[in-house]
Amino acid sequence: MKLILLMMIAALAGKALAETKEVEPVSPALGVAADPKTGMLPADTTALAQKAAAAFGKGEWAVASAAYKEMLHIEPSNALAWANLGASEQQAGRNKEAAVCFEQSVRFNPALTQSWIALGLIYGNMGDTYRAISVLTRATHEDPTDARAHNYLAVTVRRLGWNLAAESELQKAIELNPDYGLAHFNLALIYLDRKPPALELVRRHYDKAIALGVEKDELVERRLKNP
Repeated sequence: MKLILLMMIAALAGKALAETKEVEPVSPALGVAADPKTGMLPADTTALAQKAAAAFGKGEWAVASAAYKEMLHIEPSNALAWANLGASEQQAGRNKEAAVCFEQSVRFNPALTQSWIALGLIYGNMGDTYRAISVLTRATHEDPTDARAHNYLAVTVRRLGWNLAAESELQKAIELNPDYGLAHFNLALIYLDRKPPALELVRRHYDKAIALGVEKDELVERRLKNP
């Protein structure tokens, strides 16, 4: 059975790093079949999976959650069903309930990177920064090639003023995905925050971000025009 992992986590970074820019879903549609790291949804639940996916697409969170809960009644230890239930709960605005679901997901399958990322974003949005850093670091350990995990970790450590660590993570994200616009944008803000600002580096990464579709930012535009 193919997995449709619908994890539309709204990851709002702090304004220190693009608070109004970082609104990217962790994974709009992750399709995985028979992957030993991610596993599979419970056997013989194709109809439930289709029902849940359709409801998720329509924003019918209660219907989607009910379908995933039914899957978990069949197989309580299924990490992917927990992850999808977490995504549905988060979209419905129930962050605490979503966090519990993602905690269960990684409990049953610690290799499920997407659940670590989603959990880290929820902790961050709930103000539990240190816990978010711990969880997002685990995500980068489980899949060092996931550029988003490095970007979100950078955003989170920046909230504590750890600029060098944030810069390092953003550089990793861009190395992994040179066309990751939000990582370029966030790195531009890191360079803008230097004393004095590294304006040429700011311009390089900001222009790249805009070319990749990131929305222009008035503050950055103003700083570049009036250094």
